[in-house]
Amino acid sequence: MIRCEACKPPRSLRYRGVSSCSRGVPEKQRKMVLDDRLEMGIKQEGSKFTIVEKSCLCTKTSEWFLDEEFENILADGSQVKGTFVLSKPNCLTGHFKKLSDGKDFTIIREVDGDTLVQVIKIDGQEAKRTFKKQ
Repeated sequence: MIRCEACKPPRSLRYRGVSSCSRGVPEKQRKMVLDDRLEMGIKQEGSKFTIVEKSCLCTKTSEWFLDEEFENILADGSQVKGTFVLSKPNCLTGHFKKLSDGKDFTIIREVDGDTLVQVIKIDGQEAKRTFKKQ
């Protein structure tokens, strides 16, 4: 589980993407995601999180603190600004805005046992990806 407790030792979890994108995502992008073999590593030290995303295209690392606004550059080069909060003991919810076009989007990452489910919602569309713990 992902927890925010300063007294706990640092945690590291590694997940490998195993499935899918939802409807509404262009077919070419869906195929790219399915062939990508994305791996995600999550490390927590108190309220500081480090996320490492490795794909066949690139490796992206982001560090941020819960409930603190930060800027980040996504794998596609888009610059975003937003905040992650712990909405449940095992669920991170992020609210972001793309700086290029002002579009709002949400990222939800929820851990259930050895599975991490990531849902991204933007422009009325939803993409869901499931990762299995290595």
